[in-house]
Amino acid sequence: MEKIKISYIFKLVFLGIIISIITAFTVMKLLLSISVIYMPDLKGLQLEQAKKITSKLGLELKIENEVDSNLFEKGTIISQDTPPKSKIKKGRIIYVVVSRGFQITKMPDITGMPVQKAIIELKNANLDIGLESSVSSFIFKENTIIAQSPLPGEDIPTGSKVNILKSTGQKKFNFLMPDFTNKNIKDVFATLKKYNLHINNLISVDNENLESGTIIKQEPQSGYLINEDAKINFTVCKKPDDEKLKKRFIKISYKYENENSALIKIIVLSLSGSEILYNEITQPNQQINLNATVRGDAIVQIYEGTKLLKQIEYNL
Repeated sequence: MEKIKISYIFKLVFLGIIISIITAFTVMKLLLSISVIYMPDLKGLQLEQAKKITSKLGLELKIENEVDSNLFEKGTIISQDTPPKSKIKKGRIIYVVVSRGFQITKMPDITGMPVQKAIIELKNANLDIGLESSVSSFIFKENTIIAQSPLPGEDIPTGSKVNILKSTGQKKFNFLMPDFTNKNIKDVFATLKKYNLHINNLISVDNENLESGTIIKQEPQSGYLINEDAKINFTVCKKPDDEKLKKRFIKISYKYENENSALIKIIVLSLSGSEILYNEITQPNQQINLNATVRGDAIVQIYEGTKLLKQIEYNL
């Protein structure tokens, strides 16, 4: 009989433990579900209104930053660090960006500026780039601002967007590559210069039968479409005993006048062929002085990266 009582007591104790575990698990789950809430959308609410909402939900609201805005009234929440409708626990700190409203500022004059410099100028005035349009121009360099809206000097709210019209540089015209073979390189250079074209590479070979400077090969060949970006290469001949082609020295002096450092390359073209004289990163206002050995007339080309800055002729 006693054994039956003891067994019964053990069963009751075991059942009590199981019930306690289930009850504890249920209570814990209930507490966890109560402590997890969905993040409300605070954007567009006044700060005091948002504080009341978050306080009722057991959240703490703090200002991360205050910015000028012509879209949101002063004291309005612009953004929040926790996305709306995301699950969060009570007691969490929510950081928000609040509008200071707008102030009036003078629209700076950004016409004639490179686009990147203009963006910095606008940021310093608490303004932003708006719509961008492009047009070719023979006056304004590529990526230079031609016009702006609002106009310079206008009173506008901080945070406003400024629409710009920028230049794509000169419109590139296409040409049919002529047949320059058997023509003199000096005459061809004058023709290319007229249409803003230039020689990329010049190879000189000895030839007793043709006059010095005669073109015997060209790339691209005649009939191909080219523009001012085309790489035009010529092979010309020279007579070894031509008195006019004795070696002579020329002096090259160039000052790099720009705001930023850049890779400057200087090439000399003559009936000695092509020679790279200089190919270095050059500092603003740096003076470059070079000597070169050439045969006959010579052309010196100065590049900034791949852009031709200047051509200098050295005639006999």
